[in-house]
Amino acid sequence: MIKKIGLIGLGTVGQGVLRTLKKNSSLITRRTSLDIKIKKVCDANRSKGKVAKEFSLPFTTNPYKIINDPDIDIVIELIGGIEPAYSLIRDSLKNKKSLVTANKALLAKNGKTIFNLAAKNDVSVGFEASVCGAIPIIKSVSEGLIGCQVDKIFGILNGTANYILYKMEKENISFQKALTQAQEKGLAEQDPTFDIEGGDTLHKLCILSYLCYGIWPKLSKVYTEGITKLSLLDITYAKELKYRIKLLAIAKRNRNSLDLRVHPVLVPQRHPLSGIPLAYNAVTLYTHPAGELLFFGEGAGGTPTSSSVVSDIVTIASGNKGFARKEEDLTIKDIKEVENQYYLRCMIQDRPGALAKITKILALSDISILSVSQKMRSRGKFVPLVMVTHEAKEKDLKKAMSKIDKLSIVKSPSQLIRIEKI
Repeated sequence: MIKKIGLIGLGTVGQGVLRTLKKNSSLITRRTSLDIKIKKVCDANRSKGKVAKEFSLPFTTNPYKIINDPDIDIVIELIGGIEPAYSLIRDSLKNKKSLVTANKALLAKNGKTIFNLAAKNDVSVGFEASVCGAIPIIKSVSEGLIGCQVDKIFGILNGTANYILYKMEKENISFQKALTQAQEKGLAEQDPTFDIEGGDTLHKLCILSYLCYGIWPKLSKVYTEGITKLSLLDITYAKELKYRIKLLAIAKRNRNSLDLRVHPVLVPQRHPLSGIPLAYNAVTLYTHPAGELLFFGEGAGGTPTSSSVVSDIVTIASGNKGFARKEEDLTIKDIKEVENQYYLRCMIQDRPGALAKITKILALSDISILSVSQKMRSRGKFVPLVMVTHEAKEKDLKKAMSKIDKLSIVKSPSQLIRIEKI
C-alpha cells in the first residue's frame, strides 16, 4: 500500500524525519507492507531548498501546495509556534488529511478544537513527538495501557531544566553557570525563559492530561513555577536531606477533580526520577492494575524525535484512526488547597530568640515542623535556617511565609519547595 505525505517544516526535526525515512524505508515496508512516499516538502525559508535537493524531493515555500494536493494523504506539521501552524493544521484537517505534529504549545492551547475537527472530518491526529521526544509515552498509554487507570503522573519533561539542576549538583556551580553551559551546548536558547520558567513542561502536562484523563485544561488554571529562584544552597541542603531537586509535571486524579501542577520538587534519592541525568526526560505513571511504570529516554533532538514522528506516520498509514478520547468533566484543584510536606529555607539573623519567632508563626498557622537545622553560626549576621514540615496546606504555608518574611530578623524572600511522596 502506497501512502503519500507532505512535510511542512525543514528544521532539526523535519530533517531528522527525512533521514529516518530514507534510512529505514525498506525496514518499514518489510514490517508493515507500507510504501511511504514523501511527495513534497515545504519551508518558508528558501535556503532549505538545499535540504530538499539533498533528498531529491520537490520543494515549495507555499504550504498550501501540500495542503491542497489531492494526492497527499498525511500532512506533517513541524514548524512549531501558534501561527501560522494553527491555520495550516486546521485547513489540512478540513481538507480531510490526517495530521502528524510535534507542536506541544499549539496542542496545549487548541487541542480540543483540533481533535474535534479531526473527528468531524474522519481523519487522525498523531502527536507522539509532542511529549518526551523519542519516548513512546503516547502510544504506551493509548494502546499498551488502554485497560488501565492512571492515578498519578510525575514527569521530568524538559531536558534543559533537568540539565541545569543536574550540573548544579554534580559540579557545585550556580544556576547561571549551569545555564550558560546549557546554552553553549545548544540545549538552551539564548532566551531560555520557556524552559526554565516551566512553560514547556506545562504544555506537555496539558497533553498528558488529555491523554490520561480526558481534559484539556486552561493553561491559566495550572499552577506553574520554574527553577530560576533555586540556589546552590538549596541543591546542597536537599542532598543532605537525601533528596534531589527536579522540575516536575504532576497530575493526580481524585474522583471528580484533577491536581495539575508544574514546579520544583524535592524527590527522594531512592526514587528513579531523582537520578535522571543531563538533558534526559522521564515519566513515572502510577496505574491500576499495571502498577508503577517508568519511561526514560531522550526528550529532544532531531534524530530521536524523528522516531516518534515516523511512528505516527506508520500508525495512520496503516489505517489506525489514532487516539481520540471522550472528554471528562473534571475540575482543576486550586494549588491553595493542595497538601504537601515542604522544605523551607530562611536567611535569619543569628541571635537569641530568632528561631522561636519563626516557629511561633508556623505553629499559629497549624504547621508542624519535622526537622530544623541552622547551617552555620555567625553571631549577628544572617545565616541559613532549613526546616522540613509535616503535611500542610499550601495556603497556610504561603500565609505563614509572608509573615516570616516581614520579620526584621529575616532577609527575604525565603525559599519554599514542595516535597512529594513518590
